[in-house]
Amino acid sequence: MQSFIGGDARVPFAYAAGLALPGVAWLLSSQFPTTGAPHVAFVIFSLAVAGSAAIGGYGPALLAAAASLLALDYFFVLPAGAFKLPTTPSELAACAAFGGVALLAAWMSRVGRRGARAEERARAADAALDADMRRRDALLELSSRALAGGSIEALRRDAVTMTIEALALEHCAVLELTREGGPLTVAAAAGWNGATLDGMTVPADIDTQTGYALYAREPVVGGEADRDARFSVPAVLRAAGARSGIAMRMAGVRRTFGVVAAYSTSPRAFGAGDVQFVAAVTAILSGLYERKRLEAECGALAGREQANRAAAELAASRAAFLAQTATVFDAALEPEATLVSLARLAVPALAECAIVDLVHEDGYVRRIEVVDVDPGRREAAATIRRQAPNLRGETSCSRAIRTGQPALLSRLPERDPDSGANPEHEYLMTLLESQSLLLVPLVARGQTLGLLTLAARRRTHDPADLALAQELAGRAAIALDNARLYREAQAASRAKDDFLAVVSHELRTPINAVLGWAAILRQHRLDEARAEYACEAIERSARAQAHLLEQLLDVSRAISGKLELHLAPAHLGGIVEAAVDAVRPDADDKKIRVAARLDRSLPLLMLDPERLQQVVVNMLSNAVKFSPEDGVVQVELRRDDKSVEIVVQDHGIGIRREFLPYVFDRFRQGVHRPGGNRGLGLGMSIARDIVERHGGTITAESTGEGSGARFTVKLPLNTSTPESPVLTRQVGAQREG
Repeated sequence: MQSFIGGDARVPFAYAAGLALPGVAWLLSSQFPTTGAPHVAFVIFSLAVAGSAAIGGYGPALLAAAASLLALDYFFVLPAGAFKLPTTPSELAACAAFGGVALLAAWMSRVGRRGARAEERARAADAALDADMRRRDALLELSSRALAGGSIEALRRDAVTMTIEALALEHCAVLELTREGGPLTVAAAAGWNGATLDGMTVPADIDTQTGYALYAREPVVGGEADRDARFSVPAVLRAAGARSGIAMRMAGVRRTFGVVAAYSTSPRAFGAGDVQFVAAVTAILSGLYERKRLEAECGALAGREQANRAAAELAASRAAFLAQTATVFDAALEPEATLVSLARLAVPALAECAIVDLVHEDGYVRRIEVVDVDPGRREAAATIRRQAPNLRGETSCSRAIRTGQPALLSRLPERDPDSGANPEHEYLMTLLESQSLLLVPLVARGQTLGLLTLAARRRTHDPADLALAQELAGRAAIALDNARLYREAQAASRAKDDFLAVVSHELRTPINAVLGWAAILRQHRLDEARAEYACEAIERSARAQAHLLEQLLDVSRAISGKLELHLAPAHLGGIVEAAVDAVRPDADDKKIRVAARLDRSLPLLMLDPERLQQVVVNMLSNAVKFSPEDGVVQVELRRDDKSVEIVVQDHGIGIRREFLPYVFDRFRQGVHRPGGNRGLGLGMSIARDIVERHGGTITAESTGEGSGARFTVKLPLNTSTPESPVLTRQVGAQREG
């Protein structure tokens, strides 16, 4: 009604009112007597014109005035029922008065309408100015907070709150894009109940307003969700009350961060100022996200640079450390000195305590050194030094030596001290109060030579420490292996010199005898008996020399792989008996009894009788040679299900424990009696080659010096034909010499 009175009615309705009100005035005027009707009617029609002016303004007022004049003239000016012109002064005055009143009403209506419109424009301008001021103040405040370096979480909350206040909206949210093409998650929101948005995700479908905004470079405005055919407000936001709004993409240089969405709960037409404000807020938040991304990248780059610098410094220090070890290990020729140097190099560079163990060739493990950086732990170090790993055990140290694989053992688990479960590495860690252990075998050419154990107290070892320890242990193992090879080379050189000396002596002795007796015989001064003796002496010397040369040829054949076997079916018992007969004269000279116990039930075997007799003779000769006078040498021939054994046992000087592994090596001999027949040290080497070519084995046993020795030949029990694959013969080969 107020809009009607203010002249805001629509044009058709206003002109209809301009016609209808004079009609109403006619009906009212018809109720009065005709004699006074003109004056009353003029007043009533004047009110109708004023009402039309109030409702429709200037045009409807003039239309109502014209219609009223016609109605007054036709119905109320006498004579009634026809149109006429006023003739009397009273009629002229009434018409003039009515016209003046109508014009005044129309003019006043026009002036009023213009004033109302001007006032309305002024109010709209004030409201727009206030809205611009709110938006400007909000942007200035948000920009200042962003420049002040506040957290992105706080700035997101401020942005959504200020957007609601500046745009007079009900809802606003910052939606983050967690992954490319993935859903949007609510990072900050205002205007909604907190429980409504907990865990809410908004789909990033392109047919929704927020999804479309991810790909648009301009703000996406939705006037009314129910009628907009281009895209729809996401269902989860519509369920929370959103109906119309603005969505704008937050994007940086390399990626899109998400969307800023502001919504109203009712249909609303958003102006350019609203859209620009949302775009400005989005730009501020995009700058914050980009700054956060750059700071993260710079932090990651700085972290990588710092890590690379630390790694380079560590690599340089470790390279310098390894370079220092080279000078130490290069000069080490003794194994114990090498391991002591290894322990001292490892402390404190790699650990607070280092333990080194040496594995001997016979499998015996000996603890060489325990080095601790803390002088107050001498008692614990002495306790550890007295203990060594048992290779037959299942401890970590024993397993590392057997497998040759390193191990990194971390801090001990909580364990009941009365449980009885205390593995070796846990015992060490408890005794040393260490945080971790490194067990690094010393391996060279596939052979484990020792073990390096490193215990750390102030830190926990990591794979880099294990790698450095392996490098250090590898260099130490090479030094140990080089020292062993040096000792073997020295021993081989000494053995060669000894061999040449022995060969010279063994060759010179029979030659001197031959030359001496030959010179005496040439003088013809000997009687027949003495001459016969001289010939026998020359013959013995020649046979000794031939035997010596035959041994040298056998060694040469064995080394070159040309030691041949002439296989034939034979009784092993007869071969052993013949060998006993061959050495019996020498045994009788020393009053040594040779006791033989032979199994006569053995079947025929495919073997080389002459070569096997050579083996048994060598064993019996050694037994007689190294047995005391009036002693006993026992020889036994026995069998089991799969093999036959020849055992020679003496009770002589025995074999040193350290020499036992080298009994069958060429040119190696044990301790000899002063003045005894030394020999070349080839007999047992040749015996081993002959036995192995028969598919058998030969072993030596002795508990030490003075306890005698036991030699055992084991051959496979075979009754096959001469084509047996166990014992073979080279086709077309001939026995040399």
